[in-house]
Amino acid sequence: MSPPIVVSCERSVAMRWLIPRLSEFQDRQPEIDLHLSVGGGGFDFARDRITLAIRRLDFAIDANWQVERLIEEEVGPVMHPAMADRFAAGGYVALAAKTRPDAWQKWSVAHPDAPKPRSTRFLDHHFLMVEAAAGGLGVAMCPKIIALDDIRKGRLAAPLGFQPNGSHYGIIRSALAKKTAGIDQFVSWLLAAIHEDFYVAS
Repeated sequence: MSPPIVVSCERSVAMRWLIPRLSEFQDRQPEIDLHLSVGGGGFDFARDRITLAIRRLDFAIDANWQVERLIEEEVGPVMHPAMADRFAAGGYVALAAKTRPDAWQKWSVAHPDAPKPRSTRFLDHHFLMVEAAAGGLGVAMCPKIIALDDIRKGRLAAPLGFQPNGSHYGIIRSALAKKTAGIDQFVSWLLAAIHEDFYVAS
């Protein structure tokens, strides 16, 4: 029996984008045993017992790993649709993730004419920040991949859109991953799902 594919994905990307789509892959490939774990930043394939990682490529990459870019990260302010006027007037509460404490500062430098917040509130993770924004507690500086589904459902609005911030998400495999049954099918599905959401639907 083939070992399972153990995918480690950044927590907010897993919760807000990957998990809602995994049933489609499992319906197509029911014979492939896929396990999902969450984690961010650096890792060790052997120690963490993972087959493949989905990460923001902002840490040292081992020369023996196979890395494939998944998508360029785009960020922008998102909010409950009813907050659009308040955002445009300035003086709103900016929501930020503790994992990216300088996100608002970097965005404001790149957009000097954008309305300014009156204060900033930090939350532990992006998925908590997005929920706070959807609840009307402020305006979140958010990666598109994390806010995309809520924008489509009308829970969130992104009146200024999203712009690349110079970073990328990638698929990282160890040298042994190619021996794992089903991994090529999963990566192909993942790339197709990204293409459909960010290139066909955009």
